Amino acid sequence: MPSEMRRAAKALVASRVETFEVPGNADGARERVAGALAELGAPRALRYAGAWNTVEGRATYAATFAPDAATPRILNLIGIVIVLLVAGSAWTIATGTGAFRFLMPMLAIFAILAMPIVVAALAARREAEESRITRAIRRALAGAG
Repeated sequence: MPSEMRRAAKALVASRVETFEVPGNADGARERVAGALAELGAPRALRYAGAWNTVEGRATYAATFAPDAATPRILNLIGIVIVLLVAGSAWTIATGTGAFRFLMPMLAIFAILAMPIVVAALAARREAEESRITRAIRRALAGAG
C-alpha cells in the first residue's frame, strides 16, 4: 500500500504525454476527436492539451496531461496546516493551557493521518479524468478507420 500511495502522489504532480495513431482519414478523425472532447467538457482535475502531428507520413494525436494549477497550492496548504498544528501542539503542551493541551495534539495527529487519504483522493480524481479523456479519444479515433 505505501508504494501505491507513493506512485499516486508522484502521478498527481507529474505531466504525461500519450500519443495516438490515427487510422485512415485524419480530417474526419480531427472532427470526431474535437466532438468527443467537447462532449466531455473542460477537465477539472488536470490541465489538458492536444496536438495533431505527422510522423513518417501518418497522422498522430498527442494528448498532454498536466497537474491542475491548484494542486501544488493544495498540497502546500496541507503541509503548512500540519506544521502549524504540530507547532501549536508543542506550544500547548509546553504551556499547559487546559483542554487545548489534549485537543491540539489530537488535531495534529488526525491531520497527519488524513493527509495520505486526501492525496489519494486527489490522485484518483486526476486518474479518472485522464482515463475518461483517453477513452473518448480512442473511441473517436476507432471510428476514423
